Amino acid sequence: MHLALVIDGTRLRQDGAAVERLAVALVSEGVRVRRIVPAGAADPAYGRLIPHSTFDFASSALFRRSRLGTLSTELEADRPDAFVSFGPRAFEAAAELAEDLDTGLVAMASRLAEIDATPLRRHADRVDLVAVATAPLAPRAAKAVGEALTTVLPLGVAAAPRRHDPVAAAHGIAIAGTGRDDGAYRAVFRALADLAPNVPELQVAIELPEGHDPHLWSLARELGIQRFLNGVSSLESIRPIALSCGTMLLPEPLGGTRSVVLEAMALGRTVVAMDDPQADHLVDGVTALLAQERDAREWAALLSRALGDRALAARIGAEASVRTVARFGSATCAMHLATACEHALRGPSIPFPGPAGP
Repeated sequence: MHLALVIDGTRLRQDGAAVERLAVALVSEGVRVRRIVPAGAADPAYGRLIPHSTFDFASSALFRRSRLGTLSTELEADRPDAFVSFGPRAFEAAAELAEDLDTGLVAMASRLAEIDATPLRRHADRVDLVAVATAPLAPRAAKAVGEALTTVLPLGVAAAPRRHDPVAAAHGIAIAGTGRDDGAYRAVFRALADLAPNVPELQVAIELPEGHDPHLWSLARELGIQRFLNGVSSLESIRPIALSCGTMLLPEPLGGTRSVVLEAMALGRTVVAMDDPQADHLVDGVTALLAQERDAREWAALLSRALGDRALAARIGAEASVRTVARFGSATCAMHLATACEHALRGPSIPFPGPAGP
């Protein structure tokens, strides 16, 4: 089988490492792989193992069709069996390429917002499979393409800790989120302000997405926590540092999965998060500590347990690691993706009857 993995800029920034691991794992399964990535995003280290093409996913409608035509011509001589998309813009490009080359089309989605932003219904007659990261996401995808074309198949993470993986910093916290939920961030910031006097070593790395960073800094100054707050555009941009934090904090529901969070769980970090119906891998008291309300006292209690109760943090981290590796390991996900694509594109194998007996 030959798969072309189509990754747009947003998913590449968030899940680039995970997609690369999936690609390598697919190759190990005997699948031929080509990556289609934004211009300038190809990693030379993978160039010999996994060939790539580039496409400007942000191009205007005026030039989009001609650029897709050029890419389609480039792929004609080595036509993939299917295009597998990661991200809404990648799906639009993959759908047009699949139409041009008369090949299969598979969409992989990790979050509710991504499913809603992907024009699945528009291309429902072309889609062969939609793979979502968690079971609670499946009904939303099925509304667009039907249950028969929907499956649960997450994007994988590293299967086991490696020697160069970062050691956990007990009093380091990484905060992941969009910054849009004012009530959630106010509750979390108040909790940090209450906690800080008892944890003088506290250091926090926080995502400050463009457009929301001034408000978050203003809120941090109001509550007096800016001295230990370190803002970054995304946790992926400081991935080793983010993964070295002993605690990962999610003020808002993710609406599914995110690679950097799964990686932290695989490494045994303690996740403290807002309860999320779409994230069935976050189980309160088992793989994470979950808040039910945007309440500073509840968040302060959870953070105190995560930072102060080492036995509890170790137990939750260990269970999260075991479950995450078993469910989201790259090799497992690659095997399931290859099998799902084979089934979707060619159908189940049909045994032929043997020769008639005497």
